[in-house]
Amino acid sequence: MNNFQYLAAGEEGFKDVTLDHLLAAGFYRMQHLMFTCNETVISEEGDFIPVFWLRTLVNECKFSRNANNILRKCAGFSVSIQQAYVDDEVEDLYAAYKNNLQFTVANTCADYLHQQSLPQPFDSMMVQVQDQKTLIATGYFDKGQKAIAGIMNIYQPQYNSYSLGKFLMLQKLRYAQSQNMLFYYTGYISTESTRFDYKIFPDINAVEVLLPVDHQWSPYHLLNKNFLAEYYNKFLV
Repeated sequence: MNNFQYLAAGEEGFKDVTLDHLLAAGFYRMQHLMFTCNETVISEEGDFIPVFWLRTLVNECKFSRNANNILRKCAGFSVSIQQAYVDDEVEDLYAAYKNNLQFTVANTCADYLHQQSLPQPFDSMMVQVQDQKTLIATGYFDKGQKAIAGIMNIYQPQYNSYSLGKFLMLQKLRYAQSQNMLFYYTGYISTESTRFDYKIFPDINAVEVLLPVDHQWSPYHLLNKNFLAEYYNKFLV
């Protein structure tokens, strides 16, 4: 049973503690809305698969060997973090990234992020990575008072060997640490797909998973996917 719910923003938007509280309750951004669910569809057949929401404890995150290897590999690139925007350079990067995907996404970066005709309800930031003066990766995230939520990472396919999607995640984590944030919400993981497993790579021991019936965040590494599959079949089907 999918519990898909969505919320539209009031005049105050989804910012500061409002965003923190919604993220903690298992809601996540979709364009200009916040939504939650227990299932998603990733195949053309339209079959639903279970999902569970994740977050990383920022202050407890000790980068894994894989994470440190990625940081070393990308050490020659320049990184900047600023208020989010979309320009022609970002759209060109998005188009190159989109053409290399095996699944369908929005036609443009602007369309992916929010509906242009509506007010922007989020306090959004962006990470940009450049090789010399060439933009090779961009990652978007939303900022609350004590939490950030990763929204999207895009990168040039020619740089696949650098793991730039993961590198962007690490830059978001570093930003959260520098701002004394408590949580980095990374989206969901599934018990029936490995497509979202990259979200635990920085430090599996610092990842929590939301048990929606209990309204409780628990250490992911103590539960694993087998436990979550049983939980889903017992309480969420």
